[in-house]
Order: sequence, then C-alpha cells, then structure tokens
Amino acid sequence: MTLVIFGFFALVASVSSAGIFGLWTMDEKLKSIERTGLVEVHFFGELADKVSELRLVEMSISRAESKTERAESLVLLAERRAQVGQLMAQIDAIMQGRADARLLDRFRVAWRNYAERHDSQFAGGDSQGETGGLHGPLHRAYADTEAALDALSDDSQNRIDQEVQAANAMSRSIMTMMVAAAAIVSLAALFLYARARAAIFAPLRQITAALTALAQGRTDIDLPVRKARDEIAALADAFRVFRDNLAELEGAHRDAEIARKGAEAMALTDPLTNLPNRRALAAKLRAIGEGRGEAETSCALLIVDLDRFKPVNDLLGHMVGDLVLCAVSERLEQVVPRGGMVARLGGDEFAVVMSFAGRANVDAARALADAIVAALRAPIAVVDHRVEIGASVGIALSQGEIDPVALLSSGDIAMYRAKKRQPGPVCQFEPEMEGELRRLVGLEKALRRALASGEITPHYQPVVDLATRRLRGFELLARWRDRELGEVSPEIFIPLAEQQGLIVELSQAMLAQACRDAAMWPEDVVLSINLSPAQLRDRRFPEDLLAQLRAAGFPPQRLEVEITETALIGDVDLVRGILVRLRAAGMTVALDDFGMGFSSLNHLRQFKIDKVKIDKSFTKTIFEDSESALIVRSVIHLARGLNLMVVAEGIEDARTAEMMNRMGCDFGQGYHFGKALAASDAARLIAPLAAAGAAA
Repeated sequence: MTLVIFGFFALVASVSSAGIFGLWTMDEKLKSIERTGLVEVHFFGELADKVSELRLVEMSISRAESKTERAESLVLLAERRAQVGQLMAQIDAIMQGRADARLLDRFRVAWRNYAERHDSQFAGGDSQGETGGLHGPLHRAYADTEAALDALSDDSQNRIDQEVQAANAMSRSIMTMMVAAAAIVSLAALFLYARARAAIFAPLRQITAALTALAQGRTDIDLPVRKARDEIAALADAFRVFRDNLAELEGAHRDAEIARKGAEAMALTDPLTNLPNRRALAAKLRAIGEGRGEAETSCALLIVDLDRFKPVNDLLGHMVGDLVLCAVSERLEQVVPRGGMVARLGGDEFAVVMSFAGRANVDAARALADAIVAALRAPIAVVDHRVEIGASVGIALSQGEIDPVALLSSGDIAMYRAKKRQPGPVCQFEPEMEGELRRLVGLEKALRRALASGEITPHYQPVVDLATRRLRGFELLARWRDRELGEVSPEIFIPLAEQQGLIVELSQAMLAQACRDAAMWPEDVVLSINLSPAQLRDRRFPEDLLAQLRAAGFPPQRLEVEITETALIGDVDLVRGILVRLRAAGMTVALDDFGMGFSSLNHLRQFKIDKVKIDKSFTKTIFEDSESALIVRSVIHLARGLNLMVVAEGIEDARTAEMMNRMGCDFGQGYHFGKALAASDAARLIAPLAAAGAAA
C-alpha cells in the first residue's frame, strides 16, 4: 500500500511539473506574439497609410492651379517621401528575419521601382510629366508596391495566426495530458479505494467523483478540507493542484485567443474611440463594391467634420478634446441605422457609410446627414464644461465600381463646401465643386502665409464727435493685400480665419501693431477693437489682453472693446465675467450692430454695456425708410434712458451726419469722415490735434 501511495504521489509530481512547464512555455509564446507580432501589425499599417498618402499628394500636384500651390504641394510631397523612406529603413529591424524572403524581396523591388519613378518624376523640385493619372507608369508602380505590401502584411498576419494556433495546439496537448493523467490517477484512486479501510471509504468516493468531473473538463469542483494530515488529505491536495493547473491552462488558452483577436482588431481600430479606422473604412467600401458576402451594391459616404473643435483643444486642453471626440463617436453610433458603419478618419473628422441593395438613395443619405447635424448640435457635458460644437457633412454617392480614394476625395470636397454653409451644413458632392475646393484651399494657404509674413495690416477708421466734428478715436480694422490675389475683402478672410481657428492669432497681431501706432496719438484719442466669439469663451483672455497692453505700454483706459450680439450667445455667465473684468481694468464695452439681433434689450441689461453702435443698414436708409428712422430714434432714446453713449455707423454724407446729430447721436463713423486709413495716414489726420494739445 505504501509503495502504491508513493507511486501515486510520484505520478502527481510529474504531472504537476509537466503542467508548470507547459504554463511557462505558453507564457513565453504569448510574450513572443506581443513583442513581435503586434509591432509588425502596427508597422505595416503605418507604412501602408504613408505610401497611400504619398500617392494622394502626387495626384494632387496635377490639379494645382498656381505655382505657389504647386510649390507647397511639392514640399508636402517631399515630407511624405521622407516619412516612407524612414519607415523603409526600419523594415529589417522590425522583421528580424521573420518575413518570407521572397515576399520581402518582391516588396523591396516594387518599392525601389516606385521610388525611382517618383524621384525621376519629381527630381529638381518639380514634376516633369504625368502625376495624377490612374493608368500611367507611376500609378502602376504604386499599385505594384501596394499589392506587394499587402502580401507582406498578410504574410505577417498569417504568421501571427500560425503562432497563436501553435500555442492553442500546445495548450490542448497539455490539457489532454492532464486529462489522461487525471484518468490514471482516478484508476489509482480506485485501487487505493479497494485496499483502504472502511474509514476512508467516503473520502475516496468524493475524490473519485471530483477527479471524474475534472477529467470531463470541470474546474469548479472542490473537496472538503480534512483536519487530519493523512494520505486522504494529501490526495485532496494533489487534486487541487490538478484542478488549478488545468484552470490556468484554460486561462492561457483564452488569453491566446484574446491576443490573436486583439492583434487583428488593433490594425483596424482607432485607439481613442474604438471605432473602425481609415484602413477598415477602405476595406468596407471595397467589400461593398465587390459584393463580398453582402446584398449591398452601392453606398453613400458621409464625411463629418466637427465645427468649433479647435478652440476646445486650445482653451480646455486635449484631455477634454479627447472626451468630446468619444462623446461624438457615441452619438454617431446611435444615429446611424443598423448595417451602417461609423469610422474615425483622424483628428475631428469622422466618416459614415450607408449601404444600399440597389442605387444609392439620395433622400436617405440626406436624412441621415440632417440627423447627424442635429445630434451633434446639442451641448456635450464634459467634466465641468458644457461644450457646444456642431458638424458639417459632405455626402458622396458611389457610382458603379467603388474607388475608396476617389469616394473619400469627393466626400471631403462636399464637406468643405458644407463648412462654408453653402447652402447649409449638409452638402452633396457635384463634379463642379472640385474647382471651388481648390480655390478655397488656395485661399486658406494664402491666409496662413499672410499671417506668418505680416501681409495683413491694421487700418484705422475715424470716429467723430457729431456735435463738435472733432476726432474722438479710431476703430481698428484689418486689411489684406495679397501679392497674387490682390485686395481680399474682410468679409471673405475674417469668416475664413474664424472657421480655421486663426482669428485669435490675427486679432493679437493686429492689436500688437495698433498699440504701437496708437501710443503716438494724443491721450484723448481712443482705440476701438472688435472681439471674436472665441476670445469671449477663453477664461484667460482678460489677463492675456492686459499683459499685451502692458508690454506695448498702452493704457487700458484708452481701449474700447466691441462685441456683437451673436458673440454673447452660449455660456452667458462666462461672457459676463469676462466683460466685468475688462470694465474693471478701465476699458469700455460697446455693443456692435445693435438692433440686428433677437434679444438686444436683454443684452443691455445682462452685460453692463457702455455704448451701442447703430448698424449701418439703419443709418443709410433713415431718409428713404420711415421705419429705419423710427428705429434709430428709438435706439437713441433708449440709450439716453440707460445713460449709454451711441455711435452711428455708415454715415456717408453731410446730410446724414447732421440728421444723426439732431436725433441726439453722440458719435459717427463712415466714409463721410474717412475710410479705414493706414497708420501713416491716421497719424497725419491726428497731427492738428497733437499740435493743438502741445500749444495748450
């Protein structure tokens, strides 16, 4: 009996050792997959994206309409070429001899051919021939490179799958061995049962039942704990070792499956929102076009770009911005119908695919776009902030065979048109929009260049005391003369700067120069500036403005800030707090375009305004339109009752100036008193005042 028991425990020890060794081996295999497989997946995904971006930039060069646009595109092309070159330099270190040599050589040859054609095509900093064609040698070389890269990526994925399958096979083998050992132990237990005394009959029966359940794969069985440390207790301990090892092996098997699925998902998923990424979107579009496993043969692609998102990142930080993006992704998934796909393309840009069994349904696509705009218009509560954004949606419908690149490009073009709200936040792609997009992109590039080079300059429009006709101050206005575009109207570039998140940078540059100019004016001449909605939503703005004034040596008492009623919409408490801090520093606050909004009287009560400006649309028509004259008289009477100053805009002749004076208006500005002047012309206009002050 003793020899049998010793033999039994020897069997237990050997099986336990084998189980521990198997667990260690499984752990090493999982670590190997994590060290190499996932790195390869990320590397091939990034390389594929960069090669695609390189080709897109090449194709865009042929569409350039000016030398400047071509030169900027060539700079971007060089950056994309350098990025691909850097990734190619890392391929040997990434692969570590794991890749199929034949596929790797194929990819190197395809890339070398593509790179040679690219370099010869764009040698010397300019294109020498075909650039954007889909049937030229350069495109064929790109297609060969993409096919070779896909084959190499598929080989890497297959190799990872094989490694996971091998780990699974090893797990099953160890589990089989453990089950077999459990069966042998069961037989040994039966033998001991036959030889044991009646006192251990019941415990052995329990152990036998537990081992039988373990042999069937159950790991939730346990045995009663014995107080005596005898052979039965040792047998129970051995059973627990079997059970725990088997449970760990099953856990290792599950981990291997999770690792395999994780590797597949990471290559096609955006890490922030867990939405499909651009690569997964392209695969979805190709699948619809080829009809693989689906009845759908056409689709609508909606490109969704968030409005007013850049100020969220700039003012509230990237952590809040990331939370907003996650909230947006959840709202999109709630709006998109079953069978549709929501993907994140990058930054604040998303895509939605809606597939159809027949021809693409325009009405259904527009209805979905309207639902998206409505869903993203509602405020988003993030941490302690109430974020209000919006969305612009471009719609592109598939026509016959689906080309993912062309469809994405069409959606982008329609989205840019929607950004301009022409005719609204939703726009469907039309072929003639392509030229308009190139013009808009060119204007955006020119605006950024003008800001960097200081081409946008401050001008000053006189503000005159209507009773004495004395100069009382100037309103700061921005003027832009481009070397290629000529004079660009503020009505064009100011909204564009707001849309592109450049308005704060533009305002700061204009104010810095204006303070230097105004420092030479008499002390009673006031400088008036316009504040943008973005500045009124920045809690740090008053301190930043005062710091800028101190740096320029310009007293805040000589600065007047003008706001529009639309800028007051939103976080009322925040805007009120900012205006209170500005007034406390000595500045006066004027409400511009008064009478054009929906709640002017409420604004006067809430925001402690010092001055109102009558919009020029009323001033210009006081003699032709009795209602305009009545509105002007009412505004002036209201201002007098509230002890506010009044400025009339748009005065273009002496008759209007005299009438506004008779009505009781305090100040006036318009072409009658002077257009916006350059700094030197404004200085000449002020010279008599300065001389009079010196004489006094």
